[in-house]
Amino acid sequence: MRFAKPVRVFIGLLAVAAAVAPAYAGQNACLLEGSLKFAGQTIESKDCMQNGGAKPADFLEACNQIAKMGAALGAPPKVTYMDACPAQAQGVCVGVFSRQISAYYYKRDPKDLPDVKSSCELQGGKWKAK
Repeated sequence: MRFAKPVRVFIGLLAVAAAVAPAYAGQNACLLEGSLKFAGQTIESKDCMQNGGAKPADFLEACNQIAKMGAALGAPPKVTYMDACPAQAQGVCVGVFSRQISAYYYKRDPKDLPDVKSSCELQGGKWKAK
């Protein structure tokens, strides 16, 4: 399903927003999965933030903030902490917000990936298509 550009950009920013901070001691990634309702549309989301050197407490806070944003939209995501983000991402935003954090994207409509890429680059990251 293709969503309007503002919705695609918002969802890209929502996932990337987790990068403003980075996990639990020994946990380097948080996978966020769920369905978001935005502007009358349901959007399946599966994104993962991976810590590349930020403070663990900051990373945990970032993951919690993203979960709270999802809850505010009526659909709290399932959050799973792990050592690394799963393989098979459609794309990765490396160094988002000029920090040592990478955002991995899954379950995106291929037509939406250019907008996710643009959002990544606007936030200081480097996009890597998989």
